[in-house]
Amino acid sequence: MKTVSRKLLLPSLALVLLAGFTIVLAQRERPLSSITYRLSMSRPHSHLFEVAIEVELPESAPESLDFQMAKWSPGRYAVFDFAKNVQEFRAADGICPPASRCERAHRPVMRVDDQTWRVATMNSRRLTITYRVFANDLSGTFSQLDSRHANFNGGSVFVYVVNHKSDPVKLVINPSLRVANY
Repeated sequence: MKTVSRKLLLPSLALVLLAGFTIVLAQRERPLSSITYRLSMSRPHSHLFEVAIEVELPESAPESLDFQMAKWSPGRYAVFDFAKNVQEFRAADGICPPASRCERAHRPVMRVDDQTWRVATMNSRRLTITYRVFANDLSGTFSQLDSRHANFNGGSVFVYVVNHKSDPVKLVINPSLRVANY
């Protein structure tokens, strides 16, 4: 009897480990097909950075995506409320052309907590998220935009896609066409 149970123990243990490994892999979210950030500064006198995030989802798209703004800044040992400066957070179906008003179908956005927004994908394969960030604090922790310069700390300007920090991203910066006279 002991010989039979030992012969079954090793394959059974291997099967349990394989099943556990498979469950862990299944729970990991598939990488997004692409994430492109567009940072614009069309009206620097307003102190508002304009951010667009173009997200392409895999074929098996989730029902929703969470977008979150950091509560801390690298090198600083304090908690900050960067999300308090976010305005007009919106989501639309499809990829909107840069500098457009994006007349595509809007997707519902729900505020989950102080720094997190949940966007319903509604079977979209592509989404464009837009928002503005008020930036008039040249402290090294926050950001500042005015007619003379733009200084941004990524943590205080960009939200990230929750569970997709390791996905590759692309950043396109569209500076203001207005140049200050000195």
